[in-house]
Amino acid sequence: MKFTTEKTQIVDSLQNAAAVAERRQTIPILANLRLKIVEGKLEVTATDLEIQIKTYSDLIEIQEEGETTVSARKMSELCRSLPEGENVNFSLSNGKLTVSASNFHADFATISSDDFPEIEINEEQTPVTLESGILKRILSKTSFSMASQDVRYYLNGMLLETDGSRINGVATDGHRLAFSSAKSSSEAPEARNILPRKAVLELAKLLSPGEESIEVLIGPSYVDVRTENLSFSSKLIDGKYPDYDKVFPTGEPLPLEISKDTLQSALSRASVLSNEKYRGVRFQLSENKLKLTANNPEQESAEEELDVVYSGSELEVGFNIGYLLDVLNSIESDSINFEFYGEDSSCIIKEKGSEDDVYVIMPMRL
Repeated sequence: MKFTTEKTQIVDSLQNAAAVAERRQTIPILANLRLKIVEGKLEVTATDLEIQIKTYSDLIEIQEEGETTVSARKMSELCRSLPEGENVNFSLSNGKLTVSASNFHADFATISSDDFPEIEINEEQTPVTLESGILKRILSKTSFSMASQDVRYYLNGMLLETDGSRINGVATDGHRLAFSSAKSSSEAPEARNILPRKAVLELAKLLSPGEESIEVLIGPSYVDVRTENLSFSSKLIDGKYPDYDKVFPTGEPLPLEISKDTLQSALSRASVLSNEKYRGVRFQLSENKLKLTANNPEQESAEEELDVVYSGSELEVGFNIGYLLDVLNSIESDSINFEFYGEDSSCIIKEKGSEDDVYVIMPMRL
């Protein structure tokens, strides 16, 4: 294998693939990237046996085709540190991969690609076509609510739901829930699939925010996301996701409207003196006023009164500051609408004028 490329052509491919490769593996080859010349492009593959990424990069010149595997971390770090605009030469000989640029030369140890465990999907998959930015938005708007190491394994991921022309993402850790919905550009059959946490986080980084068309292929056990220069495959979590509709509180809501920046900065100040373990903040609502109170076991406390639009009955309810700030960080509009349903009920948070993104936070006893 022998080829020449330019740093900018391959550096993103190497870094994206290296994020998927497993560093702490007992199987050494899983810490490697497979480099392979395919139809005049460099195919870079990485897998942790649960998810797999393949990226395709243009090359300046190919002198000899071939394939090998090399350390993901070392190769991506080396290429990232090369000067911008530098031409890079790769050549494989006697089990060593030589990488050279103008005054630089390095020899990498390799492992034969014959042992590389590529995920092969042999199942019928249903294609859904949508814009890259739409899926990226759904993943970004919900991923922070996923559980990370819950014994209810199906919560350690995100529910991806297709229903006709709409695609929904739902994530919950049992204390909060995030829901995001968008219109897809093709009709899709009704389906509910749970994407694993790592796949959600990696895809949210990989997808471009623009209008590039992507194909999502959904099967019983795997999901495939394909763009022009990317193929991303992931096992699905086998389990039944809870009926999230039951999480939305019912009854007559008490609506409140507030500036996002005002609330965000007030909560950041209150968090400094909140209980470090429970991170609670008390909301006290009265006509057009919201009073925030936080305190901790050291007898320290913080209070702040904010102007809001609220005409409901007086109410006192506690929430986790971290959960509130996570929601505010994902909201793009200047104003936020809260809906309260009593001191023992969850609250709903939405962007002003939008029903596409809905957040539910359970109350805390303070």
